[in-house]
Amino acid sequence: MATISLQPVSPSELPMAAQLCAIAMRDNPLHINVFGKSASKREQRLTRLFGGLLAYIEAKGELTGAYNNGHLVGVMGCLPPAGCQPSLAQLLRLVPALLSSNSPLGLFKTLYWLRSWARLDPSMPHWHLGPLAVANDWQGKGIGRQLLTNTINMAFKQAPNVALYLETDKLINAQFYQRLGFTILATPTLLATPTWLMLKNKH
Repeated sequence: MATISLQPVSPSELPMAAQLCAIAMRDNPLHINVFGKSASKREQRLTRLFGGLLAYIEAKGELTGAYNNGHLVGVMGCLPPAGCQPSLAQLLRLVPALLSSNSPLGLFKTLYWLRSWARLDPSMPHWHLGPLAVANDWQGKGIGRQLLTNTINMAFKQAPNVALYLETDKLINAQFYQRLGFTILATPTLLATPTWLMLKNKH
């Protein structure tokens, strides 16, 4: 396992974090569907989208970075109970990132995808986890597990009786989360893409 330190991502590091997420998640099935077949365009579009989303998470929740000798190699986002659904004013601040991140058809798909996941959000109070991304050269070294375990411990320390919730569009990710105690709530298909909605309780 690599020697990694975990600490909050600073506002000045948000562009770097957005690019890391975009590259690490560029080939996710939903992202290919929503942002197009060109890998370079997907990376550019996802960088713009994550720029807006990570700024929201950094302001409203917890955005943790994994660092190796001061170099950012992983990112973990987490929004607190009752804070994962943005208000109208907060949504309006995300509009520029959404508009600049895709073509008109892609924007429609983005809004459908995000609205669908929002509607499927559990009604119970919960922490909303994600994104979780590790730089490609650092994957397989236990960094994702460190980030997720750190977030789980933080969340249950602050609110022991509040569940943790996340979504993924990759079976291998769902299996990884299951090994850390998450269970599958539902497996909706969005834009012809299978997805997994997952929950973890302390007990």
